[in-house]
Amino acid sequence: MSNQINSHLSGNTVLPGDNVSEILKAYRDDENKPVIVGPGLKRLNKQVINSYKAGQLLHRPVNLFWINSHQRYYIPCERDTVVGVVISKTSTFCRVDIGASEAATLSLMAFPNATKRNKAIVEIGDVLFACVLSASKDVETELVCMDKDGKKDGFGVLPRGGYMIKVPLNICRRLLASDSKISRNLGRKYRFEKTVGLNGRIWIRSKSIQTTILISNFIKQLEYVSDDQQDHVLNLLEQKMNKNNKK
Repeated sequence: MSNQINSHLSGNTVLPGDNVSEILKAYRDDENKPVIVGPGLKRLNKQVINSYKAGQLLHRPVNLFWINSHQRYYIPCERDTVVGVVISKTSTFCRVDIGASEAATLSLMAFPNATKRNKAIVEIGDVLFACVLSASKDVETELVCMDKDGKKDGFGVLPRGGYMIKVPLNICRRLLASDSKISRNLGRKYRFEKTVGLNGRIWIRSKSIQTTILISNFIKQLEYVSDDQQDHVLNLLEQKMNKNNKK
C-alpha cells in the first residue's frame, strides 16, 4: 500500500532540486536496510538524495520512495516493468519501443530457458511485457523478460487480440497500487485481462471488442475521475455504448 509522506517541504509536495535525504531517513521502515530511490529521485552520493521532478513523495515497504507526478514522457528506471512494441530484430536481439526517447534493447536469450540454439521467438510488431534491467543516460536501456530467479512471472510476448493504450504515468501507478479500487470495480462487471506498464502503456484483452473499448475509454478518463465517481462514469459509458449498438 502506498503511503503519502507529510513532507515539511511543501505539504505532500516536493519540487525539482529539493534535498529529501532527511525525510526519507525519517520515514524508512527498516533502519538496517538501505533506502531505495524510485522515479523522480536521484542519489547524488551516499548521504544526499535530491528530487528531479515535482509531485507527491510516496513510500511503500521496504524503504522504497518515489515521486508521483502528472507525466506522459517516460524516463526508464531500473526494475520498472514496461509494456513495449518490437520495432526491429536481428539474430541475437530486438529493439523495443517503450515510449522513452530511444528504443530499448532486448536480448533473445533474456527469456526463461532460452539458449543460443533455442532463442525466444519474437516478431516485429509483437507487444511484450518486460522488466528494465539497466537504464542510464549514457547507454541504451536494456530489458529482460524474466524475473530475478529466471522465471517467466508474466513476462514475455503478450497474446494476440489485445489492445494497447497510452495514458499518463500516474494512472498506471494508480492501477498497480495494492489498494486500487479501479481493478475491483472493473472486475465485478467484466471479465478481461490487463497488463500495466510503468511507462504509461496498458494492454487490454476481453472476449468482445465492445468490452475492450469500454474499458479502454474508462481508463483513459481516470485522469479526471476520483474514486467516488468511478461507478457513475462507468455507467455513463455503458449507456452510451448500448445506445450506439442499437442504432
